[in-house]
Amino acid sequence: MATDALQGLERQSPAEIQSTISQVKTMLKIGAVFAAVGYLLIGMALTFELTQFHPAIDQYVSTYTNHSLAGGGPDRAGVSGLNGDLASLHHWPSFLLWLKLGGVGHILVGIFIALAAIVRVLSLVPHRLSYEMERTQGAAAQAAQGDHSDSGDAGGATPADD
Repeated sequence: MATDALQGLERQSPAEIQSTISQVKTMLKIGAVFAAVGYLLIGMALTFELTQFHPAIDQYVSTYTNHSLAGGGPDRAGVSGLNGDLASLHHWPSFLLWLKLGGVGHILVGIFIALAAIVRVLSLVPHRLSYEMERTQGAAAQAAQGDHSDSGDAGGATPADD
């Protein structure tokens, strides 16, 4: 069953193989760009979280000691700036989540593209192997043919036999 599939396999020309390899290199570069953008998004999310979000929460908790982050507490209407601070704090989690998920998504797309490139390279293995086998068998046949042509001299002795 597997030999039937191999018999229908036509060998690609060296130009087609080189073209596929150059396409694979392009795929790997594109995958690397996606992964790099993903890592930048995640790094940016972590930077924003540590440098802006956590200090804003610390400031809110120290400023508004009687109010929770959900906005509950006594007499919210009497405290100026409470609603604005809560609105700015409630904006951050969705933004940070967007950055993190976008980063993970970009990294996964980069990995997928790299895996597709690996599959394309693996599909070239039978073609390249056939050329290498042909080359080595041709070299072995020439070497064997050279041995038979040297044995025609008188006595069958070669210089190595002296």
